[in-house]
Amino acid sequence: MLENPAPPPKTSPATPTPPTAKTTIPCRAHPKRITIRAAHRRRAATGVPAGSPELDWLRQSLRACDLLASVQSISPSDRALVAFGIEWAPYGGADSEELFVKFGVQRSRFLVLLQAAMAPRPSDLERLRTLKTTLCNDLLRAWNESPPRPPSLTSSR
Repeated sequence: MLENPAPPPKTSPATPTPPTAKTTIPCRAHPKRITIRAAHRRRAATGVPAGSPELDWLRQSLRACDLLASVQSISPSDRALVAFGIEWAPYGGADSEELFVKFGVQRSRFLVLLQAAMAPRPSDLERLRTLKTTLCNDLLRAWNESPPRPPSLTSSR
């Protein structure tokens, strides 16, 4: 017969655990919760101010992506592609390794897939067509611009 394991040691009231040390247990019923919490930690680590235009654009674009998916203007697989593009847009896009691991494609192929996902459909309302076109143009502009680079150490004085 199996015995119950010993209960975990209780911490004394004098040494409470800080709320930031709380660990989340992966839950198959709510996989989005884990990614949202991880995204919050990543955003906090980047040092982007809460009221910055980049963060506002990111939130607005992710809401637009969710709207397009909810009215079935883009498929769930296209939604994953577009959301990935939005999340990496402030950084000039993801590197080749990240794209290959996530989607199995190179950067140029990813941009073609992104354009295909955001192509307006004949069944889309005019407002959705405009939203798709605007979001696609913003993403392509962000992914095609090179991210800002720090000055090199060998630059002239």
